[in-house]
Amino acid sequence: MNHAHRARRSVSSVAAMVLLAGGTAVLASPAPAQAASTTISNAELRWELNKESVSGAYAPGTWNLFSAGKLGNPGAGSQTLTSADQGATWANGAVAGWKNTQGNVTVLDKQANGTYAPTTWLGARQNSAGVNANTSGVSSENLLSLRNGIGTVDPVTDTGTLQWTGDFTVVYYSGMSFFYVSNPKLSVTNGTGTLTATLSGYGSDMADPTQWVPLPATQVTLGTIAGVDLTSTGLTTTPSYLGVDVTVPANSSPQVTGGPTSGSFPQSFIDFQGGVGTASYWYSSGGAADARKVTTPLTVAWSEPGQASVTVTRTTLLPSGAQEVTVEGTGFDPASATATRPPLAGRPGGTYVAFGRYADVWRPSVGAPSTARVNAGGAGLKWAVPAADMATVGGAAAGAIELRADGTFTATVTVDKAVVDGKTSTGTYGIYTYPGGGASQPLHETFTPITFAKAVPSVAVTATGATYGADVPVTVTLAGDAAATGDVTLTDGGTTVGTATLTDGSASFTLVRPAAGVHDLVASYAGDANNEAVSGTTRLTVAAAPTTTPTPGPVTADEPVKGTARVTWGTKPAAGRKGIAVVKVSDLATGKVTAIVRTGAGKKLRTISARIKDGVVKVRLPRLGTGKYALVVKVPGNDDVAKARVTRTFRVR
Repeated sequence: MNHAHRARRSVSSVAAMVLLAGGTAVLASPAPAQAASTTISNAELRWELNKESVSGAYAPGTWNLFSAGKLGNPGAGSQTLTSADQGATWANGAVAGWKNTQGNVTVLDKQANGTYAPTTWLGARQNSAGVNANTSGVSSENLLSLRNGIGTVDPVTDTGTLQWTGDFTVVYYSGMSFFYVSNPKLSVTNGTGTLTATLSGYGSDMADPTQWVPLPATQVTLGTIAGVDLTSTGLTTTPSYLGVDVTVPANSSPQVTGGPTSGSFPQSFIDFQGGVGTASYWYSSGGAADARKVTTPLTVAWSEPGQASVTVTRTTLLPSGAQEVTVEGTGFDPASATATRPPLAGRPGGTYVAFGRYADVWRPSVGAPSTARVNAGGAGLKWAVPAADMATVGGAAAGAIELRADGTFTATVTVDKAVVDGKTSTGTYGIYTYPGGGASQPLHETFTPITFAKAVPSVAVTATGATYGADVPVTVTLAGDAAATGDVTLTDGGTTVGTATLTDGSASFTLVRPAAGVHDLVASYAGDANNEAVSGTTRLTVAAAPTTTPTPGPVTADEPVKGTARVTWGTKPAAGRKGIAVVKVSDLATGKVTAIVRTGAGKKLRTISARIKDGVVKVRLPRLGTGKYALVVKVPGNDDVAKARVTRTFRVR
């Protein structure tokens, strides 16, 4: 496949993503003769546009993917998302900000059990079988989800309008080409309609990688649909593609027709892609990718009138430790769910609000057994009941919260992955609600998926005081959504300086009298249960030595120069770990240094001897327990330098 054709193919994929991401369901305004128009406020649109938009790209190591929200502008063409920080930046260092969810938009990933959950960065390039989609033609099985669509529908006449608010980005070749889709709208009249959205982004050119031109926001048709059957809870349809002919933009490859998968996305969409520089990615151009350009089915679903709903403050959490989320519930009418079991038999049974890992078929209203619902219990399980019944079910200590008369509640639920993992190895993590006390009410059964992903901390490497002949302290600081723990290793031009344990997110090192010149310092963090492994760099320049130095006066045995000794840490002592004290002495000193380790109370623990070499001594301390200590360093004198003694106190944590 030639280079130009590869560019066309990825563009088609991108457009397909746009359609999916930006496809707003607009159902045409109902005619006055409609039988029964229903107001909808919670419609969800799901679509992948086509298979190419979520598949491996032709360029080695790149793939096509979605991002919730609008990616940041890299400011130049041919940039790709940086995997080391999970798409937080572009290859040139510009902020990218890849996200799996933002506002009403979530990028979903197919799980091994066939269900869908918000994707992780890994899930955006790997399918449910664990195969990477950075190989051409392998799909990541991602879907776009746009929630909270509003409008009206009339299932009797198959007519309606639904509007979504939100943005997503369709990314091809890991970012070499991308565009934004905003506020999709679906309009249907008598079973025929369109999916439209506002597209914007940047124009690129594979023949000229430096090209990167902003494109104006343009209203386009993402797809046309026909034969739509609106039900009381949604629709499923496949936008037209096969057999659709278009006029291709100037300088684009011709459309190839007559094949089993030949066709195109709508003309206005193709026209916009002409500006992006990727029009041929969205129509059949005779290449091997044509079969993956075909539109795939989209679904729109909404709840029955009266369906309860919840909002959860956070749905992507850290994989380790207990974390709290706030759950707000509406529509849980107390009078519509009567308990059949004590202690509330015959009275409103309220609603369980739980963090758990449930089977695919979990709802009590369809007869799923209690074993299908594995709850965390404790602070991870609440029971919303009317205020008068809170004491009856054990009060706040037993997890009781108030279910207000208007059917609303506010619950603080503890999410701890390890708790449910200890009870089951299958199912989907989420915040679930269902009627309490044995009541049956399907309108009160809700599910909000919870995804666990490690944080990606930022790394700052600070080196100060770069003076020739002097030691240079280096501080490595990690910051992010989770407190980083564990070890950091510092290297200088590939040579290991040392390894230190983080304390309150930072670690300290000392470059011992670094040579003049440029020092590329790299701090490598190994990661922990809640943080990914990351690295950070900085460049330190040490000026050259002065060309002339003062000549010291004659030194006699009767008049030795004053002895000196200064102690810094090569590796700071930590509980259970060996430390290294670096002793800087006079260049005239010779022999061995004696170092004594004492407790804070003055008790001698260890005497250590180390030889002076070029004015520097490295004293290797033993493993020490937590507490306060003192290091006494004795430097011998000679004919040229007086003896010296220095005491350094330190604390081991």
